Amino acid sequence: MTDINVVKQIQDLRRDLDMEVNLFHEQIELPLDEALIHDKEFSRQKQFGSNLGQLSRGIALSKWFRKITSQFESIDPFYK
Repeated sequence: MTDINVVKQIQDLRRDLDMEVNLFHEQIELPLDEALIHDKEFSRQKQFGSNLGQLSRGIALSKWFRKITSQFESIDPFYK
């Protein structure tokens, strides 16, 4: 077999595998009713809000800590 034939055969096998995987995923997915979809979306938004709040507090704390520590002289002689 030449290299081109091997590459084509691998591409065909990969395409077949992708089709099989897609069909398998379609078969195992269960249809969600509207209430579950709404709850899932609500929990995603709630988590996003929580993450955003934690990020904002972390940034504020970091800025405050940098402001406080920048007031002091460095003790480490190699730092300068």
